[in-house]
Amino acid sequence: MPLQTVRIVSMTNVEYLTEIMEFSRFGALAQAFVIEAVARYAAEIKACRPEDLDSPGLSGAAWTGVAKEIDAKLAAKYGPRKAHG
Repeated sequence: MPLQTVRIVSMTNVEYLTEIMEFSRFGALAQAFVIEAVARYAAEIKACRPEDLDSPGLSGAAWTGVAKEIDAKLAAKYGPRKAHG
């Protein structure tokens, strides 16, 4: 494996997200992209019925619960989410 790939593979998830958000040739736009992606996914998952997300390795209630928690944290920082066309 190339050295760059080995370094990325050995990163924790937090380190990797930091890499994505802080080291982009597009600057702070990368941060906006990641926050928007997280906000959209959290909104999508929190709207689901928990039982529809149940699987042998994942509780749908936990998955929707974490989506609601993340959505609330984003709303606390950025305000209520507005629909984007």
